[in-house]
Formats: sequence, structure tokens, C-alpha cells
Amino acid sequence: MNLSSFEADIDIVIVQLIRLLVAALCGVLIGFERKTRMKEAGLRTHAIVSLGSALFTIISIYGFSANHDSSRVAAQIVTGIGFLGAGMIIFRRNTLHGLTTAAGIWATAGIGMAMGAGLYEVGLFATVIILLFQYLLHSKFKIFQMKKTTTLIIECDANAESIEIIEKLFNVKDVYRTKITKNGGEISMTVTIKTYSEFSVETLLKYVKENSFIKKIDNTEDV
Repeated sequence: MNLSSFEADIDIVIVQLIRLLVAALCGVLIGFERKTRMKEAGLRTHAIVSLGSALFTIISIYGFSANHDSSRVAAQIVTGIGFLGAGMIIFRRNTLHGLTTAAGIWATAGIGMAMGAGLYEVGLFATVIILLFQYLLHSKFKIFQMKKTTTLIIECDANAESIEIIEKLFNVKDVYRTKITKNGGEISMTVTIKTYSEFSVETLLKYVKENSFIKKIDNTEDV
């Protein structure tokens, strides 16, 4: 190996290390926003996903002979990151949780791939766009605010009259029957309603006290 080829190899290594570093920093920025909102995947997860995606992309470009298709390794990142994102999505109490976090992990992997391929402008611009979306859509400005969906899971007596009263009580039209149970001679059902209205604990407690057919109310919120 002559001196000129050695210097060229050193230059390539420096470029590769810079790509890894920039990818990790972009992951840190996105992860920091997620961490401040106490989401499942935070700073470390996003940084590692971005860094790992950049690493695999660099390996696919420089780690094999010139005869190979460099896109084959990079393409597997998209498939692999899907399994990681799917593990963050939870369906609990008839409400989907973690979908935005999973999408963020997927997008962060794309940013890491862009950095690994040397597309700095694309990766940085995508990072800025994601951060703007997250901060603006969670801001206090009404134009960017999204309505919160309140999901109420109500356990009550199993009859048609209960459904009618619940619809009037919570001002909703769609009541979903999710489960019917029998305990001795008593038949109960669990119903789910979704509404944009918000209910305090005191209000829900009042509804339970004033309506003997209602046995229990679970309240969850999602954005």
C-alpha cells in the first residue's frame, strides 16, 4: 500500500465516522423530544436506531466487493425496524397506544440511512421537519392543537334501556358493546364510547352514584 492510497483510505474512514456521528446526533435530537413527553422510546433508543441504520448503510456501501448490490443490506433495515416499531404499539382498553412513537422510530431509521449514504441535507431536513411536527402539534396554539379523544369503558346492567341512558348521559350516538358476562342470575355488559368531551373524576363519580345500573367507569385519553 503506497502513501497516497493510505491517505485516501484515511479520508474515507473519517467521512464514515462523521456520518455515524451526525446520524447519532439526529437520533438524539428526536429522542430528546420523545423523552420530554415520557414516551416509551426515548433518547437512547432513537440515537441507537439512527446510528445502527447509518452503520448498516455504510457497511452495505463499503463493506463488500464492487460486484454486489449495495441496496440489499439497506433494504433489510426497513424490514427489521418494522419489528422494533411493532413492539411499541399496544392495544389497551380498546385504545391504540405507541403508534406515533413507532412511526418516529421508523422515520429515525430512515434518517440514519440517509446519513450513512452521505445525504446530509436530506437527513438534516427530515430531522427538522419531524421536530417541527412534534413541537407544533403539541403546542398551545389552537391552530395546531388536536382534540383529545376520551374513551370510556362502562360496566352496566345488560339491557337496551342502559344503552339509551348512556347515550343521553354522555351525549354520544355510538355505543359499542364489547362484553357480556353473567354472575349468578345477574347479567352485566361492558360498553365502550368515544367522545371529544372531557370528564373529571368527580363528574364520573356523580354519574355512577345517580345511576344505579352503572357499576364501573374506566376513563382513558388518547391524542
